[in-house]
Amino acid sequence: MIVFVIYYVLIHVIFDAFCPLLVLTGIPCAGCGMTRAFLYLFRGQFSRAMYMNPSVIPVLGFIIYVAFFRYVLGKKVKGLKWCIIGLVAVMLILYGYRMWMYFPDRVPYVYYGDNILAEQLPGYETLIKKAIKFF
Repeated sequence: MIVFVIYYVLIHVIFDAFCPLLVLTGIPCAGCGMTRAFLYLFRGQFSRAMYMNPSVIPVLGFIIYVAFFRYVLGKKVKGLKWCIIGLVAVMLILYGYRMWMYFPDRVPYVYYGDNILAEQLPGYETLIKKAIKFF
């Protein structure tokens, strides 16, 4: 837990971000917006949750499924491997679709220019901007 807190504080102080992929590449990951999506979902703001990251629904379903088997039934989770594979597949499909439709103009799918690769590799930001225009 302490490692997580140290990471959180350092990354926010240095980069004003949290996601390791975003900090490294400037490109959001499939989980970007997930925390905000859960917060909106738990507040009953379903449409805002879906706006932030629609993967919140399959992730929540996965959590409920695993918790039910593990803590209610006290059994080993059935089909855990296939559930994880399915969850990852759904998340990547939603990510691909949303990146295609919304990147780089809509939160949370926004290009973050203050990233490590842009600072360390000459021409990286130009390459990314050309790729954004291409797609």
